Amino acid sequence: MPAKRNMSETASAPSSAESVQTPRLARFLYFTRGLWNFVAMGLALAVKAIADSSVPPWAYALLGAVVLAAQAWRVWGAGFVGRAARGGRPVAGALVTAGPYALVRNPMYLGTVTGVLAFAGMSGLWPVVLADGFIVGVVYAGAVAYEEAFLAGRFGETYRRYRQAVPRFLLALRIYNDRRGRFRLADGLANETGSLVFLPLFFVLFWFIG
Repeated sequence: MPAKRNMSETASAPSSAESVQTPRLARFLYFTRGLWNFVAMGLALAVKAIADSSVPPWAYALLGAVVLAAQAWRVWGAGFVGRAARGGRPVAGALVTAGPYALVRNPMYLGTVTGVLAFAGMSGLWPVVLADGFIVGVVYAGAVAYEEAFLAGRFGETYRRYRQAVPRFLLALRIYNDRRGRFRLADGLANETGSLVFLPLFFVLFWFIG
């Protein structure tokens, strides 16, 4: 029988996170994680405009392909966690370990970080890529710490086994055996509506600014 679905961007799905005991900073970064993506993108665009920098068309196309691949990866992950993955707090009724979650514990965050860094690369400035990498690195390290504390408390030994077998951000060399969950494309697209709306805008901005 398929598992119930995740309501957060890590491997979880309904039942609330009221008792999560994590540092306030990790909790703050979790609740504001989406805003920091815009901070990183805004920084890249602002510095690109000030420096009047650009990349060759072939580099723009290559980085654009990376962005699109990262977004497709996020849709795949969102199709397993359901429509509420962008919710304000993690909730879980069952641990989802199928699809991209069989390869990495935080596939949607991995997709986000990859996309942000690819856009930063369109600035043509390595300091911008490093600065954005620092921003999203700190933010998602905190967000993941908050979510994983909840999952460990919610699922106990089951989650600990999953955590030991599947890396946090790097792809595993071996697919996790105990795969649970079912993919629904409609849910994946519904969850990613905002991203799919903003992507064309950022493509245009990074092409014309600078």
